[in-house]
Amino acid sequence: MVAANCAMMTIPLPRPRVRPLPPIAATLALACVMLWLALPVVTLDMTEFLAPWLDHIVATGPVAAFATPFGNYAPAYLYLLAAVSPLAGSVAAPLLVKFVSLAGTGALALAVRHLLIRLDAPQPNRAAALLFILPSAMVNAGLLGQCDALWAAPCIMALAAAVERRHIAMLAWCGLALGIKVQALLIAPFFIALLINRRVALRLWVIAPLVAAATMLPAWAAGWPASDLATVYLRQAGTYPALAMNAPNLWQIVGSLPLIGALPLSGLALASALGATAAYIAWLSTRSLDGRALLGPALLAPLVTAGLLPHMHERYFFLADVVALAMALTFRDRASWQTAAMIQIGSLLGLFGYLSGLDAMAMLGAIPMIAATVNLARPLLRPFANDNPLLARA
Repeated sequence: MVAANCAMMTIPLPRPRVRPLPPIAATLALACVMLWLALPVVTLDMTEFLAPWLDHIVATGPVAAFATPFGNYAPAYLYLLAAVSPLAGSVAAPLLVKFVSLAGTGALALAVRHLLIRLDAPQPNRAAALLFILPSAMVNAGLLGQCDALWAAPCIMALAAAVERRHIAMLAWCGLALGIKVQALLIAPFFIALLINRRVALRLWVIAPLVAAATMLPAWAAGWPASDLATVYLRQAGTYPALAMNAPNLWQIVGSLPLIGALPLSGLALASALGATAAYIAWLSTRSLDGRALLGPALLAPLVTAGLLPHMHERYFFLADVVALAMALTFRDRASWQTAAMIQIGSLLGLFGYLSGLDAMAMLGAIPMIAATVNLARPLLRPFANDNPLLARA
């Protein structure tokens, strides 16, 4: 009888330990210290572009400023500068610009929290707070005053909607991200492949471009010519002729090689990016991926596009930084943390290359960035990989 009872007993398996994250208060305190050191710094982009745009808005008025074209960003970002322009009399222009960027970082942290909750990640509040001390995020907003968090936030919300299979919301968030900055296209192959994979009706695909166009309507109503608004992204594409602008990617290395670096390689870079993107879409559109298994492919998309397209900047891996952090905070395994660390190191070296003027730093950053990309891209080179810890998890 005792033996029978013992046979019927089940021994509970030990659950994997989840290391507790730092308290939110401690995380935010560290973020405040980092910001205190970064806020007084004024970079070249701030003095030549961002602060003069705010000065123009202050001088002409928050509505009248849009009667004539100014700036080379989409107007959605300029609306935010107009919103803070009444404070220009009491706060210096560089600080106001950085406050807008920091507000975007807050929105991005909320978007990451939303995604982590949808993925059933442990400790989503503490995990999302770590975004405020993510080095590349602090450099981007607190030091450079750039607005990449503003377009990354709707991209993360679109990813969360993809997890929930809410495709209309996903497309609307994609359109908002595109309306803020064209760099949102870096993750577009992921969403295109997902639309094909899930057979989403073609009539819904127009939601994204319509929302992006809607973000330009206030500027058009204020007098900004429609032809200029329609070509804002085309003008940005031809601004910087260099093969790589401190971007930690393959072309940063190739461009520094003797003899080879002097060749016109933009066409080769574009063809490589298009070929790799087509292979990625073909691969993902045939896989059945849901939930946490979407994180790996979502991370791979900006790594491939920013890694192979010509004329990329050091900040164009920003979305990859954020998705990699979200993946590490969800899975909590060694492979995910290693991937996030490699991507973060690569991004930071690219940013420091820009700040210091040393191209060698961006070249060094390309090594861990390429390594992370190759590791994530392995399933494209072999049959369905159930043993891949980053892409094959449900």
